[in-house]
Parts: sequence; C-alpha cells; structure tokens
Amino acid sequence: MTTTYWILWLFFLLTHTARAQDLSVLVLTGGHDFDRPAFFEMMDALPGIRYTEKPHPEAREYFLAKHHGKFDVLVFYDMIQEISPEEKAGFEKLVQKGTGLVFLHHALVSYQEWDFYKNVLGGRYVENGGNPSLQSIYKHDVAVKVHVENNRNGLLEGLEDFKLFDEIYGNVWISAAVDPLLSTPHPQSMPILAWTQQPAKKTRSVYIQPGHGPDAFAHPMYRKLLAQSIFWASGKAMRRRD
Repeated sequence: MTTTYWILWLFFLLTHTARAQDLSVLVLTGGHDFDRPAFFEMMDALPGIRYTEKPHPEAREYFLAKHHGKFDVLVFYDMIQEISPEEKAGFEKLVQKGTGLVFLHHALVSYQEWDFYKNVLGGRYVENGGNPSLQSIYKHDVAVKVHVENNRNGLLEGLEDFKLFDEIYGNVWISAAVDPLLSTPHPQSMPILAWTQQPAKKTRSVYIQPGHGPDAFAHPMYRKLLAQSIFWASGKAMRRRD
C-alpha cells in the first residue's frame, strides 16, 4: 500500500475518533419560529459537539425512559405547552439521572402550568391575561449591554462583557436559587440574563435569555457561552482547539 493510502487512513481514523468523543446533544425545537439557517450555522460551528434536532411533538418522545442515556445534553430551543402525563413523568426521571439541560431564550415560556419544569429551568416568562402587573413583557431589536457576573464554576472562562442586538424579556419570575452568570443594566430587561442551577444531585441546568436572532447566533461571545454551557451541563471537560 502506498504512503498516501496510509496518510489518508490515519486522517480518517483520527477524525472518526475525535467525532466519537464529541458530546451528543439533542436540540428540541417547535412552537416558535426562528432563523433556522443562522441558528444551525451556529450549532455546526460549536467545537466538540455533535447534535440531532427533534421538533415537537416527536421531541417529547425523548423524555421517556427508553431514550434516557442516548444524549449527554438536551438543548431546549422550543416554546411548547402540550405534554402528556407519561412525558412529564419521564422528564422528571430524566432530571434525576444526570443528563445535562440547557434552555435557550423562548424555552422560558414553555409549560406554563407545570411547576416542575419552571423549577428545573429556574425561571418563567409569565403569561397572565388577568393581571397585567404579573404579565411578563418582550421587546424586539434592543441594544443590550451584557455583563459577566461571576466565574466561580469556570463556565465563563474567556468571556468578557459584550453587547448584543436582540430581543429582551422583562417582569420575569426568577428563582432565588439560581447562580447568575450574566446580567444587564437595561431598565426594561430582566436583570439576570443567564444562570446555572443543579436541580438534582447529578444534574446541571443552564438558562440563557439572549438568542432570538442572527446577531446573537453570530456573536463570538454568545457562541462561546453556549458551547461552554453545554459542556458544563454535561459535566465533561471541553476539548480545546489548537
């Protein structure tokens, strides 16, 4: 066999081995429109991550026990209310087993009548037609200053304060138990923009409020935050690019 053959074989072997070591991530979508090309171009660029998209209602199938352990992390980029009792029970068991959970942007609005989900995520965008003082708000196309709050768990390594042009939420319920990652001084925005939690002994969760459109998806700090959040939630070390 020629030298070229062995070089190509070695390249294939190294590439295949590296991909096999990537995190396996399930991305749940549905219930809200989004810029698919921009979002998945971002996902494709995240280092060390191999993802599968599942839209609702098929996505909720992966809450059931027969699918537990198939993915290192679930990334919720959905906004949905429908869920069966069996799917609820499956998700509650999933949370106890150590699968990482990352919630993005409008996932904060999901499952308005399910407090277990609210507590695992750490917050809720409140839809309340009867009491305007309790109703959360949103505003598109806002320039937001993003401040790095703390780096106690290493998730924010290499991140610096940055600016985004994105959608904001305000008057949102946030649990007192969350550990803030990012904040903003914007008067109409929820003050904490991202946080972590450990809703069960083996399970880590992250919520990131920004993420409505292409400006966020293309921003290097946002991509870095998302990649490092996924790895932190998985409990595995992030492999660095040389």
